[in-house]
Amino acid sequence: MLEVAICDDDKEDLDKAALMLDKILSEYQVQYQIRSFLSANELLNNNDKIDIGILDISMEELGGITLGRKLKEKNHDIKIIYITSYEEYMAQAINKVHAFSFLCKPINEEEMKTQIMEILGQEKCPEIEKEFEILDESGTKAGCVRLKLNEILYFEYIKRSRKAAIILEDCRYECECTFENLVEELQPYDFAVNHRGCLVNLRHIEKIQGFHIYLDNGKELSLAQKRSSDFREEMNKFLQKTQRRE
Repeated sequence: MLEVAICDDDKEDLDKAALMLDKILSEYQVQYQIRSFLSANELLNNNDKIDIGILDISMEELGGITLGRKLKEKNHDIKIIYITSYEEYMAQAINKVHAFSFLCKPINEEEMKTQIMEILGQEKCPEIEKEFEILDESGTKAGCVRLKLNEILYFEYIKRSRKAAIILEDCRYECECTFENLVEELQPYDFAVNHRGCLVNLRHIEKIQGFHIYLDNGKELSLAQKRSSDFREEMNKFLQKTQRRE
């Protein structure tokens, strides 16, 4: 049984987080129990084992940083996700509590889902499909396809026609989109921009050499020099998450 505790002294935010989490966990074959606490001390007085603690940082009775430290003392293996509206608290949580991750208010469901799935040690993309409205050769809308995100190798934006090519192992589609929206939507699922107009799936990268990216199917993509540092950082973060799951 996965035991999850949510603590926030704002009842509206607490209820929203609980409903969102229940929706996320109900999609997977895992037994779970979610308990909500309006008081940090009430949570601390709870003697049941907690696997995941979702804590608001800014609470009047007892701050989330202190609460997280006390929960860690009781159970070193607890995974803590902080909910905060204040970015300045994040460094404190990393240094003092070694938090698993952060979610900024208002909470985004997809971002919470990403963090929970990482904790559960499940691959994110095999469970997630996205619907794309595809175009035929003349650029006319030709219906919709549902694609598993982990099967997409990369997207290549065709600026002059405001559409993107979706590149898979054995097929190619085109869809209407704006590149900025595509990047924002897929960033939580381990996609990163390697050069202007190209969004690559990090899980399909076999190696990076200089300014060349080699995919696991032998395809070679270029890496823009000005994006090299940020892209390599994203790749390192992805590899670290993969190692945690293993």
